[in-house]
Amino acid sequence: MLKQRSCLSLVSILFMVWAVLAYAETASSTEPAYRLAVVNLGQLLNEAPQSLTETKRLEALFSKRESELAQEKLQLDNSLQALQVERETTPATEFLQRERELRTKQRDYLRKLEDFREEVSSARNDSLQKVQDLIDRAVEEVRARDNIDIVFRESHYVAASQRVNMTQEVLTYLQQQFEAGQVKDTSSNSAASPTPTKPAKEEE
Repeated sequence: MLKQRSCLSLVSILFMVWAVLAYAETASSTEPAYRLAVVNLGQLLNEAPQSLTETKRLEALFSKRESELAQEKLQLDNSLQALQVERETTPATEFLQRERELRTKQRDYLRKLEDFREEVSSARNDSLQKVQDLIDRAVEEVRARDNIDIVFRESHYVAASQRVNMTQEVLTYLQQQFEAGQVKDTSSNSAASPTPTKPAKEEE
């Protein structure tokens, strides 16, 4: 009885091995029912023309105020340093008055600096979210166009071949969208600007 059970177990194991090998052979000879791809979102954020444009826009928006604050800080530092140098030759009452005035200016400067940093941070976050939304839509458009079922970002896989890397395709798509937007903006500006007309000649 025991010998019969052993024979049955051996047959079952051999059948399972055969089934696995048969499945592996079939799977290797047919195309998978789904397509996978990977994308490097960090690279897209750094290289997409929309991202570079937003960076330049923020620099133009805040560079003047940043320079003004830097100049104000330099003047305050110079004034405080000069006051310390003149401490021995300045009457105590005058020294305290000037010191209080400089400390008040310093507090005002720090408040303006904090407000500026908060404004810059908020603008950068809004800009980043705007670009990320554009990239997400571009990834989805390329995925649908190329009939890809699943897309993994760079933090969700260890390694991948270039064959399944769709980063360059998405970057090309973003470039095309950017150029199309530039052409549209140029056309809109041209339509909004009236065509100059030649002045009528005066009758002699």
